[in-house]
Amino acid sequence: MTKLSDDLKRMLTSLAYQDAGEFLSTRDKMKALGITAKPNDAGSSPALKMVSKPASDRIAFISDGRGRGAPLDYAIDTCLRLGARIDLLIHSADDKTEITALEDRIRSTGLYCQTIQLSEEPVGDILNYIHNQPSIVSIVAMPDDAAAKRIVEEMIPGHSGHIDVPLVLLGDRSSPRPSKQSAA
Repeated sequence: MTKLSDDLKRMLTSLAYQDAGEFLSTRDKMKALGITAKPNDAGSSPALKMVSKPASDRIAFISDGRGRGAPLDYAIDTCLRLGARIDLLIHSADDKTEITALEDRIRSTGLYCQTIQLSEEPVGDILNYIHNQPSIVSIVAMPDDAAAKRIVEEMIPGHSGHIDVPLVLLGDRSSPRPSKQSAA
């Protein structure tokens, strides 16, 4: 009977710690676990600055000016559901009217839009963007977008088969579908 009682106590304690883990700050969690912070040594790295409120969530939309159909609609709907904003990651866009049309479509929904022009090496820029934006929720792109293809073919396999955020690939309704050929 005491074995069962000890098991029940352990289970209840673990449930209490799980509940506390969802609502307590990191400092309070460490205190509850009995872990105390060690004083900083002169050679240790400086303490990280705690941010009281995280930056607003972001959806990154990778485009070369295309994608005003389903991909942009998906990004806008996701932002409206999450209360997020859109960052347009633009690459290889010669026609500024297409970019302006994307920005106007986003702003017409009342969302904040930031346009970021990528360099000639967009994959490295996108990797830096993901690393420097902890509030990014997902990346949306078209499957036939050159930068998105390179992310899938090069960046993901080069990083243990994953990136830190979901990559959503959606075909554009307005783009013509390639004809499928049979293998016969």
